[in-house]
Amino acid sequence: MPQFTAGQYVSWDHHRDGATTVQITSVDRFHITYRSADDHRESVDETMFRSLAQQTAGWRPATEEEAATFQARFRPAPENWN
Repeated sequence: MPQFTAGQYVSWDHHRDGATTVQITSVDRFHITYRSADDHRESVDETMFRSLAQQTAGWRPATEEEAATFQARFRPAPENWN
């Protein structure tokens, strides 16, 4: 499993829609928490059925272009609530 760190931008590819880019906010042994460009936060948790490595196997470090696009679109909550 690649080593992910807080603050890192990562992307995963979609067959039709290009890629999704998010910013990792925290990492520990069993969880990775990330936020999207509209500051929606989600996490990936290791379970007894799927390891964290399996769940993040399609993740890759974001390209400079993807990270720049994320930064340009990012609006922290509650600014994005209107």
